[in-house]
Amino acid sequence: MQEVLLVEDNPADVYLIRRVVEDCGPDMPLSVVPDGREAFAFLRRDPPFTRVPAPALILLDLNLPKLCGEDLLVELRRLPAYQTTPVVVFSVADQETEEPRCRQLGATAYVQKSANFYAYVDAIKAIVCHWLTPEGAS
Repeated sequence: MQEVLLVEDNPADVYLIRRVVEDCGPDMPLSVVPDGREAFAFLRRDPPFTRVPAPALILLDLNLPKLCGEDLLVELRRLPAYQTTPVVVFSVADQETEEPRCRQLGATAYVQKSANFYAYVDAIKAIVCHWLTPEGAS
């Protein structure tokens, strides 16, 4: 079973991403945390997250309360357990500007949140299926 961690504070995006992950495979549990500080506690397995599994994929919104996505990305890459875990950044920010910066901070991939619903769903599905399904993992 491959756990996915979604760090997202927008309920509409959480709902959409949850549905897409479910479509990619029934054995992909999705944990959701709404802010950067809680995500960092999750990744360190601080209480109340002492028994959570380590995620195989992290989906990270950049614009987060309490600890922004950029700072969380830097901090999680300092944790030995997450130095090679795929981290996909989702943001409304311009991809041409933000993607190189996010990759420099340790992101594996960058997806611009599209105003086009179908393009956004397809981008999420492509990322999740690429990193977590047997065909994408090989």
